[in-house]
Amino acid sequence: MISEMNRDAVICFSLGKLFSGRDSAKVCAIKRLPEVYAEMVGGTGQCRLKRLRAEVGVFELHFVNAAGERYACQMTACVTGIDLVFAVNNRSVLVSAPFTADKLRSVLDIAVADSPIPLI
Repeated sequence: MISEMNRDAVICFSLGKLFSGRDSAKVCAIKRLPEVYAEMVGGTGQCRLKRLRAEVGVFELHFVNAAGERYACQMTACVTGIDLVFAVNNRSVLVSAPFTADKLRSVLDIAVADSPIPLI
């Protein structure tokens, strides 16, 4: 029987293993979000990925619109088999592999949903 503390350690270790590697498809999907945002808005805005902690699935997206107004949101990504569930502000979206730009747009939609400034 695994003790409560050891069970939590095993879960964290497993999550780290699933996200491990800079070139894993799941980490690459997260790193593609700024590129997908640029495609969505053309030259009218900017998105940067900051503070990516792939081992626990936490990251921040920092947005700037054409007027120079800024918005940041902290997101989480959870591995469910071969899929990723992205969550922010009580909203979540499941994205299945392969992680194409069309599929990742829904992640950006929930990321900016609570923004007080127009971003998309």
